[in-house]
Formats: sequence, C-alpha cells, structure tokens
Amino acid sequence: MRRCRRDVAGIVLAALAAAIRSAAPARAADQPAPAGVAAPQEARARAWATVFHGYAFLASNRQGGDSGAQDFESENHFMVIATRERGSGTWELLGTFTLEPMTVLPEGAPELFQRGETYRGSLLVDRQHPHDLFVQLAAQWSRPLAGRARLRLYMAPVGEPALGPTAYVHRSSSAMDPVAPLSHHDQDSTHISSDVATAAIELGLVTVEASMFHGREPDENRWDIDQGRPDSYAGRFSIRPAPGLVIQVSAGRREHPEALEAADQTRQTASVEYERTTPGGSIAASLIAGRNLLAGGQQERGNTLEATWKFALTNTVYGRAERVDRDLYELLNKEQRPDTVPSRRTAIDALTVGYARDLPLLSEAGTSLGAGITFYRFDDRLDPAYGERPISAQVFLRVGFGSRGMEHHHH
Repeated sequence: MRRCRRDVAGIVLAALAAAIRSAAPARAADQPAPAGVAAPQEARARAWATVFHGYAFLASNRQGGDSGAQDFESENHFMVIATRERGSGTWELLGTFTLEPMTVLPEGAPELFQRGETYRGSLLVDRQHPHDLFVQLAAQWSRPLAGRARLRLYMAPVGEPALGPTAYVHRSSSAMDPVAPLSHHDQDSTHISSDVATAAIELGLVTVEASMFHGREPDENRWDIDQGRPDSYAGRFSIRPAPGLVIQVSAGRREHPEALEAADQTRQTASVEYERTTPGGSIAASLIAGRNLLAGGQQERGNTLEATWKFALTNTVYGRAERVDRDLYELLNKEQRPDTVPSRRTAIDALTVGYARDLPLLSEAGTSLGAGITFYRFDDRLDPAYGERPISAQVFLRVGFGSRGMEHHHH
C-alpha cells in the first residue's frame, strides 16, 4: 500500500511536468488555426493550460528577549496548476513546492511563542518549522450537475483536506508578512497532510466538503512524501455571499497528529476572509478563530485578525493581532510537558505592524523592500524566560512572480 501511494505521487508529479511542457502549444491555440488544423477551442480542449505563481522572502529576522535569536532566512513557495477540459468535466493537476528545507534552519526559524512539530525528537518551541519540499501533489476533477450545482473530487498523496481557512502561505491578508501566525497549529496546519481524499458539492454561493486523510503531521524529513492510512476526517461549509467575501466553518477529527503526544485531537475553525481591488492597489483582511480539543478536556485556542492594504501603487501596510493559548511548562522549559506534570495554560497576545514599498528591481517579478515589528503581552510568570518586554523585528526583500490567470485559483 505504501509503495502504491508513492507510485501515485510519482504519477501526479510526472503528469504535472508533462502538462507544463505542453503549455506552449496550449498558448499557440489562441492564434488563428491554419487550414487543416483543429479549431482553437478543440485544440484547447486537448491541451493543458498552465498557470503558476510564487514568492520568496529574503529576511533578516531578529526575535528579541531572553528566548530570542537572530537569523537570515528565506520563506518561499511555488505553485503550478495545469487545467484541461475533457468531456463534460475539468481536470486539474496541482503542485505546490518550497525550498525551505534549504533556506530555513532544520530546527526552524526563530519565532517567539511559536510551537509545533519536532527537531531531533524534541518539541519545537520559539521556532517555526520549515515546510516540506512537497507541499501539495494533487489531482482534481469537477463537472457541472443540474442547475448551478457542481461536483468536485480531489485526491492528493500530499495536500490539503477540508479543514480550516485558506492556509496562511496562500492568504492575501498575510501575503506581505514573512512570519507565520502563532495560531498556525490551531487553524491551518493541515495544509500539508498525507493521503487526502475530498468530495465537494458547490451549490451556487455555498460549498459543502468532506475529507478523509492521514492525521499525523509531517515528520522531520522535509525532503520526502510522508505516507499513512486515511485515519482522520474533516468537513467544511463555506459561503460566498458577496464578491471577494468567503465565510467558512469547519471541523476535523485527527488521529495522533503530534509525534510526542499519543492522544487524538479535534480541531474546530471559523473564518471570514475578504479581499478586493481598490484604486491604486488592493485590500485584504481575515478574521480567524481556531480551537484544538485536547486530551483530558484541555483546549488550545488561536485567534487571528490580519490585514494587508496596498495603496498609491507602490506602498503596502500590513498588520496582525493574535491571541493564542500555550502550555506554561513548555514555554519555560522549551520541551514537551511530561504527562506527570499538571497542565497550566496561559494566553499570549502578539501585535505585528509593517510596511513595504515596491521597487523596480526585476522586470519579470515584483520586488518589495519592507520591515515589520512585533510586540507581545503575556503572563508575568514568563518573565524569567522571555524578559519583561521583548520586541521582534524583520527586514526583508520580497520577490513575487506569476502568470496571468492565477488570481482565479485559491487552492
């Protein structure tokens, strides 16, 4: 079974590469057809139309206080989607990749109060883990049904189940912030999951989705494709009541998601995401609530309000306000709390504000130079580990690129 899943991943990757190679003939189909050559619409039906986009931050990251650290790192993602009409249905091949296994330290990027995944068998605390090379390898098929209804089926050796808001690495409201939300592992960390199968029905403005997937989070090998039987499930209800506005609620049962915790976990999320173009720019905002129900009746919450506003063509301001729950023992001792130690939870508040300005450095990509600063509020009991008023800051260059048409894809 494991070998079969690896073969599926190889097939998806090979098909995606073949679709990319066929992109040039697909563009040629937009030209008038010579005599004896298929009509343009017939040629497009047989060819793959490929779009892509990506970004990379080159960031100097300084996390303040007694638990802080400093590093130069690059958070980056690249996504390609190949689409083909066949019969009454539409096929899509989706690939998302990152070079973070090379551009972020194996023990993760410094980030105060972050928590999640492991390094050398120990819990990562005050570190944001690098993402796996293969973020998504998926095939999707959809077709219209009666009226405004549409059926969508999604299969992925590695991909995203129907749980949570748009992952922060793809959210417009967080596009200019090089730092992951502290609530990542309460809201959208399942964006890299193994052996995902999703069925969805789109009914006009409403979408209902259900997924099966492997619940364990990625292991410490960032270069491979993790595998496991589908042992977890999730469902999501979303509605688009107005242009640019998406409201979703979702929940999922995850079997043994944490490598250092034997218990299962239930995640519940709700979010409102909004984006629109404005004269000279755009605005995007997200309000997200996430909650993990843990063993022993414990709860871990993560709430986020973030926004990005681009104005006067070249200027962008961004911000993020968060409140997250953390285990006091883990923050003080920088390790997983033993089962013999009673749980004591504490709330962390974080506020980030930043500014970036577009610079005409590259003709084929957008470049922005920016900086951000983060302030914290927390329990006095954490002062011995973090100091009284730590402040974190980043200075970065962001490079973004993509093909026309990518703005219509929100996978």
